[in-house]
Amino acid sequence: MPATGRRRAGLLAQELTRRDLEHSVANGLMRRVAHGIYTGTGLPGAAEFLGAAEFLGGSEVSAHHALLQGLTEDSDRVISFDTAAVLWGLLPGEPGPPFHVTSPRDGPRVERPGLVLGHRIEVPEQFIVTRGGVRLTHPAWTWLDLALNRPLEQALILGDRAVRRPRHEYGEFGEPLATLSELRRAVVVRGRTKGIRAAREALELIRVGSDSPQETRLRYYMHLAGLPEPRVNPLISHPSGYPWFEPDLAVEKFKVSIQYEGEDFHSSPGSVRKDVRRSEITEELGWIEVRITQDHMADQGRLAIARIERALLQRGWRPLRLPTHS
Repeated sequence: MPATGRRRAGLLAQELTRRDLEHSVANGLMRRVAHGIYTGTGLPGAAEFLGAAEFLGGSEVSAHHALLQGLTEDSDRVISFDTAAVLWGLLPGEPGPPFHVTSPRDGPRVERPGLVLGHRIEVPEQFIVTRGGVRLTHPAWTWLDLALNRPLEQALILGDRAVRRPRHEYGEFGEPLATLSELRRAVVVRGRTKGIRAAREALELIRVGSDSPQETRLRYYMHLAGLPEPRVNPLISHPSGYPWFEPDLAVEKFKVSIQYEGEDFHSSPGSVRKDVRRSEITEELGWIEVRITQDHMADQGRLAIARIERALLQRGWRPLRLPTHS
């Protein structure tokens, strides 16, 4: 039996002799989870590895991570796609089957129906990270794996999330999962492949600072409608130079502030008072505030775009091409 704690935590069956394997199963030290794959969560030291909960700041260690360790350690395989995205927090939830595993192009594909979904892609070492004994794709490469297989809007939302800086005022600390330069490098290294053109288009639209998928969607809908590109969370200062307010989106040339009012963050009495005061400050500085809710976001934000467009027109903006009427 392997000696290190990590190898006790998760093993492939071929790493044990059949006799040792049968003995471990018979004594409850290992259990079969699929053909050729066993976990050893009952072994001494099995909880020494780190799981998804610790990637996300929690404390519970999932038994699934024994399997992820066994699938990747001492091999060229990496956890990838949706499984890696969940581990990094790009996608919500906890990791669960089918687990995505990428092998080199010239290596055998790992497939276990219902449990492991195999891929064969060359992942450069610069885009492989080891966390708690689990080899997985770097957040930039993980984003690209997803972007190649999702609509542009979803690729953009995931990209904004990948480069988002933790905000201290929300009790968040640390560094972004990835930088824009790392996303660009991943796209260049990946080269010509199916979906790369849409991934490049999404990459050009990714901006640092978006705090929610709805803010990203709103910015994307403005792009589709041909409206001026807004800045994301800019700090607007009083003429005296004192920082005064920070809108979700802002078209500074026309002094139009855009706030997405999510119900989770703007329904408490304290939040309502703060929003009212923010609106007063916005008006005092000569800005127009446009408040957008979920009700405005249907049909690619048709109502939201109409509200923003009215504010821009009021401030002197004109579209490049005026609509023609028959």
